[in-house]
Amino acid sequence: MFQNYPEYAEYLCSSYYFNYNHPTIQNKLTEIIPDPSKLTQLEQIQRIFIFVRDKIAYKVTHEITTPKFLRASNTLARGYGHCVAKAILLAAFTRLMGIPTRMHFVDIKNHQLSDKWIEQFGEELLWHGYVEIYFNNKWIALNPAYDKKLCEKHGYFVVEFDGKNDALFAKTDKKGNIFMEYVADHGVYSKIPYIRIFSEWFSYYTPYYLKYYKKVRKNRKKSKIKQ
Repeated sequence: MFQNYPEYAEYLCSSYYFNYNHPTIQNKLTEIIPDPSKLTQLEQIQRIFIFVRDKIAYKVTHEITTPKFLRASNTLARGYGHCVAKAILLAAFTRLMGIPTRMHFVDIKNHQLSDKWIEQFGEELLWHGYVEIYFNNKWIALNPAYDKKLCEKHGYFVVEFDGKNDALFAKTDKKGNIFMEYVADHGVYSKIPYIRIFSEWFSYYTPYYLKYYKKVRKNRKKSKIKQ
């Protein structure tokens, strides 16, 4: 539908990260939407969005976020990822469906992070990523980061996509407490600006990683001494 419009070409192509030509992504799309003719385009997008949101668990680890880690097919195979990895996978699916898709990056602050999380990763989430799709003649944001299970556990509103409004984190949780705050906007991209993202991630998160690993090693030594 959109491939005939050259202004959307950069938001439809496959790439190293959005590698929707990979058979696992194509097969999974067919599994999720076996008969597209029985669903509206909105219903198809909702199915894909829910799959990435809930079946790919939101998980932040101390793994180095390499280009390989972020690649859509690898996130699908792994079954988990952080916000950027999940957004890239969603973008691969929607581009495969012929829907122009771009990435939007922002810095956010989750006011409900635990002390343990802050100790390991800091207070801000830099270069948080979600997708924007061109649907019904406008760009609409979709954030598949937090899966339904995680939201229900912590009392967050589950992000839903209705085809009309941006599907982003709510500003408050279900009790009315402040939840997400958007503190900086890095803009939209048709490609992944990996070098810029990684350099800022590395600068901000490395001290937390080193401090965390130092603490882990110290605790292991204490444990061995007790044994």
